[in-house]
Amino acid sequence: MNKSVLIVTPFFAPQNHAAVFRAYKLAKYLPQYGWDPIVLTVDTQYEYNEDPQLIEGLPEEVEIVKVRYIEPTIRGLRMALGGKERGFKAMKDADALRPDRQAPSTNDPQSLRSRAYQYLLSHYCQVPDAFWTWANSATVAGRKLLKDRKIDLVFTTAPPYSCLEVGKALQQAGAKWVADFRDPIAYYQRLSSNVPHVYNKQRKIVGSTLASADALTWAASCFGSIYSDVFGKCGADATFIPTGIDPVLLEPAASEGKQSPYLIFTGEFLPNYSPEFLECFAATLRRRELKRTAIKLLVVGTLQLNLKRMMPLVERFNLEDHVEFRDQMSQRDVYRLVSQASAGVLLPGSRSRWWTNAAKMTDFIGMRKPVVAVVADPSEARSELTRTGLGIFLDGSVEERANRLAEFLLGEYRLPEPNQSECDRYTVHSQVRSFAEVFDRVS
Repeated sequence: MNKSVLIVTPFFAPQNHAAVFRAYKLAKYLPQYGWDPIVLTVDTQYEYNEDPQLIEGLPEEVEIVKVRYIEPTIRGLRMALGGKERGFKAMKDADALRPDRQAPSTNDPQSLRSRAYQYLLSHYCQVPDAFWTWANSATVAGRKLLKDRKIDLVFTTAPPYSCLEVGKALQQAGAKWVADFRDPIAYYQRLSSNVPHVYNKQRKIVGSTLASADALTWAASCFGSIYSDVFGKCGADATFIPTGIDPVLLEPAASEGKQSPYLIFTGEFLPNYSPEFLECFAATLRRRELKRTAIKLLVVGTLQLNLKRMMPLVERFNLEDHVEFRDQMSQRDVYRLVSQASAGVLLPGSRSRWWTNAAKMTDFIGMRKPVVAVVADPSEARSELTRTGLGIFLDGSVEERANRLAEFLLGEYRLPEPNQSECDRYTVHSQVRSFAEVFDRVS
């Protein structure tokens, strides 16, 4: 008879974004390793596209328990009080993404009213983050589930910080607690508050987790070093477990006929990403021998955000004919496009996000896909792409980067054979087996 584990996360299917898939894949395949998952998540989500096929892909052993979540914004209050739908899909359909977050009653984000609203959110209403209202509900529901179902193991995955507060409360109720970190929260600026008293609370939550969780797991190997520097020695053993690609989604798809060669970037182009890759790509395409290849960069992700953030750069480098945007789509369709691409693209920049084992990169590794990368040196991405033998690193001046990219696109740059054993770590069965081993050890 399988044992039960309570998986606590506000990010779960049918939401379709990068933060979902680590817990989703874990829940999907855990029953094969002797564990039945009960997922404790939100009843309302405000920010993301959805893919109903994700729910359909779960085995019957996976139980999903949804508890009340009211986003602590004007939008959330309006919806909770019976107002019209103002979630992501409704705003997307209206071509007005996230208006309430930017300004409650004006289109000018610099207005006094808008700045006052943002001040209230950041200083008082979203402490330690926007999910605290759900965390309160999840704690109550989690305690009841532990008692009624006789569950003795809880798994949380962070961010958000509030998820860690739920884990700590359920540990105090008698459960063992495995705390997973997808990102180094309380370290990386974008995932930390710039309000001192809020940031201090966030740090205390992370420090308490590191000291008291029964086991820790990281999505990137460097997190242990980061947290040792910031907080000192962790209280529990920690395990690096990469997120893995799901082989079910790699079933052969019908051919769409001959396509032009393309590189592929998946996900959101973040505001702090560097323009270095696009500059290099433009310089490469100016070469006469490359013009004949009709090579393109295919960008797949939330369309409004990527267009807003990338089009000014695309226009600056005259790449309008060489960059194609597509909206967010199912994982199966993304994997099909990745499998047909010449290479994946990783482009945070040569001085950005050294710590990340980005979700898009883990997919590329699991599929044994070459990765054209503009990343920091040293960095987690560089280490993993070197270890797996898949990295094509664009370093140096613009001309040096363009030379390397041109060599690859023309077939003159030879990668070594992929390291199969290292690539195998980026499969879902390796991921879930590793988590099951941690669960077995702790329970």
